[in-house]
Order: sequence, then C-alpha cells, then structure tokens
Amino acid sequence: MYIIVIMMWVGFAFIHSLLIDFRFSAWTGRLLGRYYAFYRIFYNLLSILLFMTFQKYTKSLDKKFVIKFVPPWTILQYGLIIFSCLIILWAFLSYDPLEFIGIRQIKEIREKNTLPKTITDKGLLGIVRHPMYLATIVLMWSLNSTRIDIMVHTILTGYILIGIRLEEKKLVKQFGLSYMIYQKKIPALIPFIRRVK
Repeated sequence: MYIIVIMMWVGFAFIHSLLIDFRFSAWTGRLLGRYYAFYRIFYNLLSILLFMTFQKYTKSLDKKFVIKFVPPWTILQYGLIIFSCLIILWAFLSYDPLEFIGIRQIKEIREKNTLPKTITDKGLLGIVRHPMYLATIVLMWSLNSTRIDIMVHTILTGYILIGIRLEEKKLVKQFGLSYMIYQKKIPALIPFIRRVK
C-alpha cells in the first residue's frame, strides 16, 4: 500500500517537473509551433486531474489521524489554514490570472499579438518570489494528517523545494539578468531572508 502511494506521488512530482523543465517545454514549443499556446492550460488541467485522482485514492486508504489539532491548538490550525488560503489567492491575483490559467496565451494566438513578458516585484511578489509554494507547504502541514498524509506531504514538500530550483533555472533563461537581480533582491520562499537561489 505504502509503496503504491509513494510511486504515485513521486510519479506526479516527476511529471510535474518534466512539464516545467525548460528543455522539455522548448522542445514542445518547437514541436507544436503556434499551438504551444495551449500548453499552459493543458499543464494546469493535467496537474489538477492527476492531483485529484491521486488524492482521492490516498484518502481512501487511511482514516486514522496521527496528527490531530485539538483545542486550543485548533485556533492556530484554522489561523494557518486561513492565512495560507489568503496567500494563495493574493499570489494568484499578483500574477496575470489569465496567463496563469493559460487563457491569455490562447487569446494572443487568436489575436496574433504576443505581449512581452515582464517581471513584477510589486505586492506579495516584492516579499517572496514563490508565495504559492510557501502557502502550499503551510497549508499541507496545518491539516489533520494520517500516516499516509504525512508521507505524501513529505514527498510534496521535497518536490516543491526541488521544483523551485527547476523553475528558477527556467526563469533565469527566460528573463536573464533582470530575473537574477530579482533573485538577489527578494527571497525565494521564506520572507525577509535574503538568500535562497
């Protein structure tokens, strides 16, 4: 049972990493040409589908909590859950929501007008470079957890840390010096700590 769950979630992390890898996405771009505009929305839909499928299966295996917040610690738990959800929403709005989902790329191909991409360091993105990853880690570890949940959360936390490295390499290739300057100014994951590349 545990081996299957580990393989599932490691596989999820591998597929996710492959799809954001700069070399793979560049190869896919050459292969698909103008239809590469659909890549982002495909990536999002596939990620959601796999996550929901694996999560449903994982939750069906074990119902006994080994980490369970009880009063007064539930106040802290609910506070962290609300905080992380608000950060995810704020982060989503700090990006271009249409581009994040993948709709803007499709609109641009239809309008034959590709706008230049820029880096923003305003709002939340002026505090931390990867606020969604930070909020996801906080959210995961704020939930009541079974043994299998702990195992999955550990895998996903490790993947997020690795995924940040992969994404940073891609962003440096995409934006060059401007992103390297942004890296030096703004911490990657933990606010107010200056250096994590």
